[in-house]
Amino acid sequence: MFHPLLSKLTCCIFFLLPGLMYGLLMARLPAVKAAAELSDSLIGLCLFCTGALGLVGLGGSPALIRKVGSRMVLCVTAVIAAAGLCLIGFSTALPIVLLGFGAMGIGISMLDVAMNTQGVLYEHYSKSQSMNLFHAFYSLGAVLASLIGSVCAIVGLTAGLNFFWASVPFVLLSLLLNKYLLPERRVDEEKTAKTRHKIPLVVLVCAVMALLAYAAEGSVGEWGALYLTTVKEASLGVGALVYGIFSGVTFVARLVGDPLRKEFGEIPVIIFGSVISFIGMVGVLSFSSVALVLVSYSVMGLGLAPIVPTLFSMAGKNGKIPAAAATSTVAFMAYGGLLVVPPSIGWMAQHTNLHEALFIVLGLIALMFSLALLLRKLHK
Repeated sequence: MFHPLLSKLTCCIFFLLPGLMYGLLMARLPAVKAAAELSDSLIGLCLFCTGALGLVGLGGSPALIRKVGSRMVLCVTAVIAAAGLCLIGFSTALPIVLLGFGAMGIGISMLDVAMNTQGVLYEHYSKSQSMNLFHAFYSLGAVLASLIGSVCAIVGLTAGLNFFWASVPFVLLSLLLNKYLLPERRVDEEKTAKTRHKIPLVVLVCAVMALLAYAAEGSVGEWGALYLTTVKEASLGVGALVYGIFSGVTFVARLVGDPLRKEFGEIPVIIFGSVISFIGMVGVLSFSSVALVLVSYSVMGLGLAPIVPTLFSMAGKNGKIPAAAATSTVAFMAYGGLLVVPPSIGWMAQHTNLHEALFIVLGLIALMFSLALLLRKLHK
């Protein structure tokens, strides 16, 4: 039976928890590095394992969801992700740490597809637009992770204990709230079974745009603090604020994203968001004042905030392939972009400088705007 309020709350929690867990891993990465005595190159190898197995999880998610349903996938992968996080926190042996990073990659990526599938299902069942709200809770999880990780580091709590006490409620809530998640729309699955292998053009465009948006967001997390401290000569403390401010603005903006979609339509929200994020990035590259650069990053977050959730929603409602297949296609492309674009910025920065390398982000946003115009024609 469909419980509108309980199902909506459950979706919010399932979006918040992966953001919290992944955010905690990133926040306590220095502690993990010190405890296991890992070099920078080995940390890079660990993160590569997370990304590579994440792509494997994304590729296998549609078939698994089709066979056992997104509710079961959410429960199983919650346990896998939690186990991986604890392995990372408590182990000092490199093979076990690598195993933990790999488990986190495959667990979080499959959670991503399953939770977005649930978000699309909720919009189907409730006949309302809620995807921006759900993604806002993912951003909230990242903000909470930053705060919790900082407090735990200050009081001297080890990364292992920090991860364990985060994993216990994650697994318990996943098991307790599973009954309020929604079953797949089997009628739709049967109708689309014959065309499951054909990905509609509208889904592919949404996927490429999600890649561009994820890469632009990733540039803030990967390079924002470094850009502020090395190019704009900000202090390390101020540089550490960049991603937290960006995520906080993203969270607030996503809370109003669904009403904006309802009022103005999905395509105008994406187009307007692209323009705002472009203006924000221009400010980042133009201003010499650290405060104005932080404001510009906030403007960029304001513009990017509603784009990815709206793209997931539009892809999931394509009407030709199941929601799980559509959302996994979008997520696969988006994660693939995160593996390619940030290192490309680093390569260009090494051969020129970081300021010039970040002009890549401007190009990504401009291309996203152009594809939004194409998406408008396809949507009609």
